[in-house]
Amino acid sequence: MLRKIKTLAFVLVMLITTGMSSLKAQTLDDAILLTLRQQFVASQKAFESLVSQQPSNGNNYFYFGQNYMQRYLSDTASVSLKKSIVDATNVFNQGIKVDPTNPLNLVGLAEMALFLKDTAKANSYLAQTEDLLPGKHKKIKMDKTINANVYIKMANAYVISNTRDTARIFGYLRLAEKLDPKSFEIYLVKGDAYFYILNDGSKAIYNYTLASSYNPMSASAQLRIGQLWVRSRNYEDALTTYLQVVKMDPTFAPAYKELGFLYAKNGDNKNAKINFQKFLELSSGNIEAQLQYINTLFTLKDYQEASAQAAKILKTDSSNVDVYRALAYSHYETGKADLAKQELELFFRKTATENIRTSDYAYYGRAHSKLHLDSLAGVYFLKAYDMDTTKTNYLTEAINAFNSAKAFNESIKLYKKKIQLGIETMSDYFFLGYYYYAANLYNESDAIFATLTNKAPDYIPAYLWRARALSMTDPETLTGAAFPVYQMLISKTDSTATKFATERAEAFSYMTFYYFLQYSKTKSKEAALKAMEYGEYVLAIKPDDEKAKQIIDNIKKNLNKPAKVAN
Repeated sequence: MLRKIKTLAFVLVMLITTGMSSLKAQTLDDAILLTLRQQFVASQKAFESLVSQQPSNGNNYFYFGQNYMQRYLSDTASVSLKKSIVDATNVFNQGIKVDPTNPLNLVGLAEMALFLKDTAKANSYLAQTEDLLPGKHKKIKMDKTINANVYIKMANAYVISNTRDTARIFGYLRLAEKLDPKSFEIYLVKGDAYFYILNDGSKAIYNYTLASSYNPMSASAQLRIGQLWVRSRNYEDALTTYLQVVKMDPTFAPAYKELGFLYAKNGDNKNAKINFQKFLELSSGNIEAQLQYINTLFTLKDYQEASAQAAKILKTDSSNVDVYRALAYSHYETGKADLAKQELELFFRKTATENIRTSDYAYYGRAHSKLHLDSLAGVYFLKAYDMDTTKTNYLTEAINAFNSAKAFNESIKLYKKKIQLGIETMSDYFFLGYYYYAANLYNESDAIFATLTNKAPDYIPAYLWRARALSMTDPETLTGAAFPVYQMLISKTDSTATKFATERAEAFSYMTFYYFLQYSKTKSKEAALKAMEYGEYVLAIKPDDEKAKQIIDNIKKNLNKPAKVAN
C-alpha cells in the first residue's frame, strides 16, 4: 500500500507557506526546491543551515521534517519508514518547542501518527492545531492564505499516509477553498485524494487540470497527469505529458525518472537509460536515486551496468547497506554466485532485521543452489516464502533445491503443502507420486497417480507410474493389482502406439507374466494362450525381449504335454 503512494512525494513541497515567518521566503523556497528535485543530500544541508540561522522559525522545522518523509516516499523500497518517522518527529518536536504558536509542526506530528495508523493520536494533534487557528470567539489573527495552507496540509496528511478518511480530507479542503479559492495546492491534494484514495481517475485529472490552470508553471500538476495516464495504460499521452513537464522545467528531476520508467515499460532501453542518467545528474549525491537507477537496470536486464553502478556507489559511500544488496543481486545475475553469497552475508550482518526483504533470502537461496549447497538453498527459499506467503514460486524453488539435495522427504512435504493451498500444478502431482514411489510408499504413490489420472485422463505417464506403484504392492503378482491400470494404458495409447511403444511394451510384459503365473498354477489353457498373445505383442515392439521369448517357449513346450498319471 505504501508503494502505491510514493508518487505523492512531491505534493508536500508544493504547499509552501507564504508569511508565517520573518525568514526571507526565497531561502526557504530554495531548500524546498532541492527536496522537490530529490536532491536530498543538498536539501538536508540546506535545512540544517536554515534552522541554524533562524532557530526560532517553526516553518523551517516543518519543511525539514517533510524532507525526511519525502526522501522515504521517493523510494519506499530502499528508505526505512521507521527511521524516517523518527527523524521527522524529532524535527517537528523541536519546531514546536521554539515556535509553539505555529500550527504546522503539530500537523507534522499528526501526519506521523497517521503513518503509524494511530488515528486517536492524530486527532489529538489536529485538535491542538485547530486551537491555534482563527475562529469564532478567538482573538487569533492570521492571513487567509496562511490559514488555508494549514488546512491543505491537514488534508494532505491523510492523503499522503493513505488514510481513507474522506470526510476529513474534503472537509479540510473545503475550509481551505473558502479562504483561498485560487490556491492551486488545494486541487493538487484533492486530485491525489481522488487518484489514490478513491481510485477515481476522471475527478483526479479534473482537479490536476484545475491546479495547472491556477499555476501554469506547476510541474507537479502535469507530472501527476502523466502518472494518471500511466496507471490507465495510456502510455502515449503519458509520454506527451512527461515531455511537456521537462520542457516546462528542465531541472525537474522526477519527470526524468518517470520518463525512464515509462521507456523501460515500453521496452525502449536506450531512452530509459538516458532519462535515468539525467535524473541522476539532477539529483546528484542522492544514493536512493542511484539505487532506483540500478533497479531500472535490473528491469532492463542490464546486470553488468547495474553491477558497475553499485560498485561506483561503494567507492564513495559504503555506509548504505542496500548497495551491498544491489551488488549481490547483480553478481548473481552475471553468474558470480560466490560473490553474491558473500555480499548478501555482509548485507545481513550490517542491516536491520526490518530492512530484510523476501527477495534477499530468495537470492541467497539461489546463490546457494548455484554453488551446489542445495539443502541450505531450500531452507532460505522457505524463509523467503514464510516472509511473504503470496510468493508461492519460492515453494517451487525450495522443492527443486531439496530434490537436487535428494532430500525427498522435504520435497514431499512441500508438494503436499502446494496441494493443500490449491496452488499445485499437474507436475506437482506427478513428482509427489514419483517421490512417494522412490521412498517405497507405494500406496501413497498409487493414490496420487490415481488423482492425477482423474485430473488429466490423457496423461499417459500417470498410468504408467500408477501401474508400477500397484505392482510393488503386489511383488509376487498374486493379485494382478497393476493389471487394470496397464490395460487402461494400452487402451489410451491404441491410436498413438508408436509414440508410446516403450510404455506399451512394459504393459504387455506385465500382462504376459501375470497370465504365465496363472497358467503355472492352474494349467489353464486359456491363461496360457493369453500369456502367449501378450508375449507376441511384446516381441512385436521389442523383438529381442528374452523374458517374453522364454515364456512363449515354455508354454509351447508344456502346453500339450499329457498330464502325469499318479502312481
